[in-house]
Amino acid sequence: MFPGQGSQYLNMVGEVSINFPPMLEAFETMNTLFIKDDQESLTSVVYPIPGFDSETTTTQQLALRETDYAQAAIGVVSYGLYKVLHQAGFRPDFTAGHSFGELTALWAGGVLNDDTFLRLVKARGKAMRPPADSSIDAGTMAAVKGPLAEIQQAVESLPDIIIANENSPSQFVLAGPREAINEADSLLTEKGFKVTQLPVSAAFHTSLVEHASKPFSEAVNQESFQKPQIPVYSNTTGKKYPEDEKKSKKILSSHILHPVVFKTQIEEIYKAGGRIFVEIGPRQILGNLVNDILDGQPHSTISLNPSRDKSSDRQLREAAVKLQVIGLQLKDIDPYQHRPIAG
Repeated sequence: MFPGQGSQYLNMVGEVSINFPPMLEAFETMNTLFIKDDQESLTSVVYPIPGFDSETTTTQQLALRETDYAQAAIGVVSYGLYKVLHQAGFRPDFTAGHSFGELTALWAGGVLNDDTFLRLVKARGKAMRPPADSSIDAGTMAAVKGPLAEIQQAVESLPDIIIANENSPSQFVLAGPREAINEADSLLTEKGFKVTQLPVSAAFHTSLVEHASKPFSEAVNQESFQKPQIPVYSNTTGKKYPEDEKKSKKILSSHILHPVVFKTQIEEIYKAGGRIFVEIGPRQILGNLVNDILDGQPHSTISLNPSRDKSSDRQLREAAVKLQVIGLQLKDIDPYQHRPIAG
């Protein structure tokens, strides 16, 4: 499973980036794409020179939240982590992503090659920049915990609000104009719901990001897609991606305008036999959602970097051990480490 933009990577995988060449190589390749567009390199934004005051730190964090850099960071880190596992023998039976993670899932499923994936990551982030006209409200998003029917009833008087993400039986994400989201936040909080406004630059998966649809679609149509090597499950339909290239491109091109049906994705994978869910990204947001979706049903979830406060390197190694304990045949994930010289 691959995460979307709601997961922030700043300072979370520094140790892995230093110690594992696949991560460094991915950053260098993406740096080249940014520099080619006369932009700051990705590494300078993800790993900036440390600030010594709150103003500098805040500025650096805001820079990483810009879609160009946030999505590139997520794509590169997911790509690097997956390559580390893959070279150790990790072979998934299915792939799925959440929002932006759908691109990574298509790459891991063999639909996109390495270069195509990284180009589309860059293109998606660029396309989803807020409109240049500052008077245009690109909207925002808020996560809400509670039963869907009760949430829908509570906000039915707000016509501009939609359910953009169906994450689990008890978590949904609302999207809409900023004023409408603020109103929904107040309304739902008064009714006892837990509401968390998300640090995003727009109301993704709604018509408010329609400005991104055309340029991203053009970028998608310039690339070549292969038939999936394993089933890749779609955010938009909850079903497997088709083998037909044109149909796959149409789904991917339009997915930024359609709600994310993550709950349906996981249920479909479970019906197909999926029982071990590996979250390739920071924290354990998707793992927790899977546990909620499959509550009471036999399954396992393993997140590669569940804690922001612990070493990303150690957590990756611990996750590899857990995968081996539950039966996956993995080799040493770190063939790069220094070996003591005997004698």
